[in-house]
Amino acid sequence: MAGRIVKTYIGKAVILGLLFLAPAILGARDSKFTRKGVGPQYWTAYEYCYDLNLPMTELRWQCNIDWMANTFLDYGYDMICNDGWIEAAQTINEDGFITKYNSNWNHGFAYWNAYIRSKGMKAGVYYNPLWMTKAAYDRNCKVIGTNKTAKEIAGSHSFNNALYWVDVDRPGAEQWVKGYVRYFKAIGVKYLRIDFLENYENNYGTAKYAKALQWIKEEAGDDIFLSLVMPNCYDHGKTEIQYGDMIRVSDDCFDGEWDFVSSRRRGQVKNSWPQYANVFDGMIAFSDIAAKGQLILDGDFMRLNKLANMDEKRFLFSLMIMGGSALAIADQYDTIDEDAMQVYGNRELLSLHNSGFSAKPLSREINNVNSSIWIGQLPDGDFVVGLFNREDKPGEYGIDFFKDLGIDGGNVKNVRDLWSHRDLGSMKGKYEVTLKPHCCSIVRIHSSGVHRYQAECASLRKDRS
Repeated sequence: MAGRIVKTYIGKAVILGLLFLAPAILGARDSKFTRKGVGPQYWTAYEYCYDLNLPMTELRWQCNIDWMANTFLDYGYDMICNDGWIEAAQTINEDGFITKYNSNWNHGFAYWNAYIRSKGMKAGVYYNPLWMTKAAYDRNCKVIGTNKTAKEIAGSHSFNNALYWVDVDRPGAEQWVKGYVRYFKAIGVKYLRIDFLENYENNYGTAKYAKALQWIKEEAGDDIFLSLVMPNCYDHGKTEIQYGDMIRVSDDCFDGEWDFVSSRRRGQVKNSWPQYANVFDGMIAFSDIAAKGQLILDGDFMRLNKLANMDEKRFLFSLMIMGGSALAIADQYDTIDEDAMQVYGNRELLSLHNSGFSAKPLSREINNVNSSIWIGQLPDGDFVVGLFNREDKPGEYGIDFFKDLGIDGGNVKNVRDLWSHRDLGSMKGKYEVTLKPHCCSIVRIHSSGVHRYQAECASLRKDRS
């Protein structure tokens, strides 16, 4: 708890398991995306839509694309994605697939995806291939590659008045679902954000849900990154691990304030979506199933302009980095502040992300203080340690080089602060810091000696590869 130095005493087996031996799960999707180990860096249209409860305007869409290309592309944020409020997309092609984010827009996905590519970025799309627009249902479009029609594959439960669900047990449903994914691939989509999965599973059951995800996975291959949003994650994500590249681990960003980061329903868990209401709890709880080739954790969007100060901004961004999450900017060209700009542009943290780095908490017990200490290791042997003070009062936090990291003699050549960008020099024994409320410390630790488990860990990594 806050107010004392955290002393952790973990042994050799725990270190090996923590850093290198996340249990391999048979049947994991194991795509080129999961093998990278971290989520994409991108911009999402969420903020405007959520605040106004409206789909984004076409002019604002372009303004944000141009701003991202000019401001953040150089930092690795290389993708643009719409988000939600998709019921207004009722303009369809002959196969029943939507062609625009909003029927009132002048241009469709093909035009805007090409525009995004012209700016040196990739296009993502928020949509669920299990959806069928009311327009497609009313027109009773023929399902591509079959003699079935839209009404014949629509399920008995609808998502809402504007969108129907497809029942995967009906003949023609597989061609619809795979056809939708194939259509998105054809228009240049590289990232598919598939939302309201809990709604489908709750209405149609886990077996049908799994069948639908299998079809999407089969058609997507390594061409489209599959982001699974609002999953129930029953049996600790057993279904999602098999078919997705990334899963949402907690409730929506909403206003993007501190309650989203750490305090909303803190320490409480549900059996279904959202199991965890704040992103810190979700990252802790699902950290054990995140691994290269297996699954990426998604902490949802960042609206750094909504956080109270620089400390909270750094806290959220650091958590996303340590958890290997997607880095999704929801701030806009006219809402972002200078502090947020600096945080999103921390090149030392971004270099970790680009290398595929992620870390694990020392404890997966949410109310255990050790869950606020995260450790990861880089290929060169350096450790990256994240110390997080979630509390509303100052606290002392630390890491013991010998007991916690297994560094012989407890001597390190250098500790580097990745937020102040300063070398703190050599240290003996431990690194300790007093953290203000809602504050963090992210340090890179370079040992002067050989890590006593380094050879063993290298061998274990080789065995797993």
